[in-house]
Amino acid sequence: MQQWHGLQWDFTPLSTSCNFMDLTITITPSGHLSTTLYEKAQNLYLYIPPHSAHPSGMLSGLVHGNILRIHRLCSSPEDIKRKSSEFFTRLTHRGYTTKQLTPLFTSAHQRALLYNPTPPPKNTLHKDNKLFFHLSFHPEDPKPSTIHKLWDSVVANPPAHQPLHHVTNLHGVPTSINNLTIAYSRPPNLRNKFSIRNIVGRGRDVSSYLVD
Repeated sequence: MQQWHGLQWDFTPLSTSCNFMDLTITITPSGHLSTTLYEKAQNLYLYIPPHSAHPSGMLSGLVHGNILRIHRLCSSPEDIKRKSSEFFTRLTHRGYTTKQLTPLFTSAHQRALLYNPTPPPKNTLHKDNKLFFHLSFHPEDPKPSTIHKLWDSVVANPPAHQPLHHVTNLHGVPTSINNLTIAYSRPPNLRNKFSIRNIVGRGRDVSSYLVD
């Protein structure tokens, strides 16, 4: 077997449990499948710290996303509780406070219990025509709520002027734009400079910086 295509194979004895991607799958004595999260021993859990220049919704998205993942991949309520507690502790080690995390974890568990993987049917009668405003995030920029207020008062519904969604083009077709979505992107960081994914056409090799 070790001669097949030059690959190195590792064999383990037959077992009722195995790790597959981010799951540990176990056959219980009753013959049922039980699953829980599999996490590598080398995982450092380096979540983005609170002092990093990221949008305020980043922490909420991180907590809600990972709690939903725990609920969907852990078949035992005890495992859900244990993995959630470990996740909470790791975030506190990164600098977040109990006061910040407790309401987010409470909300995340409530939403996870009500989660329905089936998407709702599309409503074709009320089409939401969005305008996407792309910004590179900076912590000293105006808040999204401020931008939305300016959008509404100056562009979408200016006083004594026609609303934007009623404005027509040269062919008489209305714009129908009725919503602004602010799409944040992070500014370039050291990872973009030193960890090049696409080597061709992306600048110098990382090793070349060591010679300078």
